Amino acid sequence: MRIDVVILFEIKFTSLCIQCLHLPKKKLFSFQIHLLMERMSLYGASIFLLRAPAAISSQSSSLSFLYHLHPSCVCFSFRGRRRFSSIPIPCVDDPNQLLRYVRKHCRNGGVFKSVSDASYCINKMIKTNPLPSARDFSLLLGAIARMKQYSTVIRLIEQLLWLGIEHDVVLLNISLNCFCCLKQVELGLSILGRIFKLGFHIDVVTSSTLIDGLLNKGKTDQALRFLDDMVLNGPAPDEITYAIIAKGLCRAGNTRLAIELLRDWEERSCRLNSFTYSIVIDSLCKEGLITEALRLHEGMSTKGIEPNVVTYNSLIHGLCNVGQMEDALVLLEQMTSRGTQPDLLTYNSLVHCLCSLGQWKDATVLLDKMMKAGIEPNVVTYTSVIQGVCNSGQLKEARRLLSHMVKSRVMPNVRTFTILVDAHCKEGMLLEARAIVDQMIQLGKIPDSFTYNALMNGYCLQNRMQDAMEVLNLMVERGCSPNVVCYNILINGYCKARRVEKSKMLLGEMLQRGVIPNIITYSTLINGFCQVGNLQAAEELINEMQSRDLSLNHYILSAFLDGLCKVQQIDKAITLLRKMEDSKFIPNIVAYNILINGMCNAGKLDDAMDLFNCLHARGLQPNVRTYSSVMHGLCKGGRTEEAYQLLKEMEGNGLFPDGVTYNSIIQGLLKNNENTRAAQLVGEMVERGFSANVGTMELWVKYCVTNGTSSFPS
Repeated sequence: MRIDVVILFEIKFTSLCIQCLHLPKKKLFSFQIHLLMERMSLYGASIFLLRAPAAISSQSSSLSFLYHLHPSCVCFSFRGRRRFSSIPIPCVDDPNQLLRYVRKHCRNGGVFKSVSDASYCINKMIKTNPLPSARDFSLLLGAIARMKQYSTVIRLIEQLLWLGIEHDVVLLNISLNCFCCLKQVELGLSILGRIFKLGFHIDVVTSSTLIDGLLNKGKTDQALRFLDDMVLNGPAPDEITYAIIAKGLCRAGNTRLAIELLRDWEERSCRLNSFTYSIVIDSLCKEGLITEALRLHEGMSTKGIEPNVVTYNSLIHGLCNVGQMEDALVLLEQMTSRGTQPDLLTYNSLVHCLCSLGQWKDATVLLDKMMKAGIEPNVVTYTSVIQGVCNSGQLKEARRLLSHMVKSRVMPNVRTFTILVDAHCKEGMLLEARAIVDQMIQLGKIPDSFTYNALMNGYCLQNRMQDAMEVLNLMVERGCSPNVVCYNILINGYCKARRVEKSKMLLGEMLQRGVIPNIITYSTLINGFCQVGNLQAAEELINEMQSRDLSLNHYILSAFLDGLCKVQQIDKAITLLRKMEDSKFIPNIVAYNILINGMCNAGKLDDAMDLFNCLHARGLQPNVRTYSSVMHGLCKGGRTEEAYQLLKEMEGNGLFPDGVTYNSIIQGLLKNNENTRAAQLVGEMVERGFSANVGTMELWVKYCVTNGTSSFPS
């Protein structure tokens, strides 16, 4: 490795270093003096990181002096929160026994059960006389680093130097790794400078760690230059180095570059393993590029690199995400035939996909298969199956699965219960839904906003608004703050019940609680007021919405146009549509359908036909609803021949009439005594599976009685 690869620090990093090392204020001045004195040397900026604390203290190695001067330096504590369950280690008074304990538990990637155990050990070690070696402390610090307590490790290394522990290459590498993991790669590079200056050997682990740090920081170009320098000057990159590069690029969304480099590494016969390929394959699958991922999988197999369970899991998960279940099952068969056993993640992907496709029975078969293979389903597996069963309306089976899940000692989570609550609410089984909520509370699972929202929506669907409000009050009492979705459900329920004033009060209440209404809130309210004919209130809401920087959408425009048409304010509706056309907001076919229907109902057939004929010029295609509205208007105005020709035009454009279309034109023809043509369309309507409505039946019976013909064709 060339020395000129190392990045030298300037004074601008001083505050960053102080923050990272947690230096007391007493040391700050000496620290800065030391930095200024060293900054002109090649690695001066790196020396302060590990040497400054010792220089500031004094050259005395007296332990009692250190206790007197800085008690905090020799009494270690962990500020990070605990990550593991604590089982206290036995008291160890014999120093040799203590070191044997540390060496046994910290070698080969071991970690402590809790940070308090690590704190206990290190406090015991610093009180031994003589002090243990730097290598023994490195074992302990490495274990703490594996617990992701990086800031703690850096602080401990600083304090160890105060105790006179000489840093070795392992301690330096641990520091470097911790800085990189904290995304402070500049400080990591400074440690590299210190390693060079002390004459220690730079190994592939150190270089790979720095590359990972650079990639984490988004410095891809520097990382790749570092890799090139390793290839030219050593140490030679290994499989882990290439995997780190691939992972960093894929994590940053540079999958294409990762593939290009992979091809280049293949051509240069670099040392690659299945882990590197798996990283790139997984990234391709996440981007939906399944074909390329499968091609890369085939390529690694031809090169003699056997895919592992991680590779297969990525591919199977990717196939499942795009609904290619059969291909995923073929891959499952392939992996087992090659001696790679599927794991829990494999089965979870397959089960989830089957349930999403409505094949919940096949999912339960797979559930049995995985249990026979000795793989116990977890909460994710059961929740996927329960979701699939609920989607199919098999609520009894869903409750049976929940019971089986609990008996199997797999505790359902909040999502599991919420799925069941939502499914029962949508089926109107509100008593059962409340019982499920009570059961989850008994099992120690606290309902969240999704659970309460599902229950509220169930009551709203049954128009039981008082019960829905009681759920709102209950969730507040239990410390669960209502969110915008919660209020949207209630507002929608009151609007559907035509109790729009109560909906408006809920808008005020949510604002008082600091819940910001969104576009769905206003869309629901505006539509509600339009439905009851209160267009002034709807217009005020539109103005309020726009004052909150929320833009109009097609749903709001359509609702307001429909409200105007229902109260016969056609001219105002036309003006509004013209304004929309002149702005950046382009109305869709739904808006035009509403206006055309409103014109037809108001007897403005010529205006409706003009608007209909202009649709193509506006880049819009009339749909069945458009044709039905125009034909209904024409028939109502006695212009049945035009309506009939429009029906033929509609079919010529590849649009087939629905029940509304047939009933409208048949009634028009019968009223106009065009009975032969009406009878022809009646036969056609029945043949296509549509039924006559009450109006059509009355006219048809009258026609049959008058003409003595047979009953309605069947």
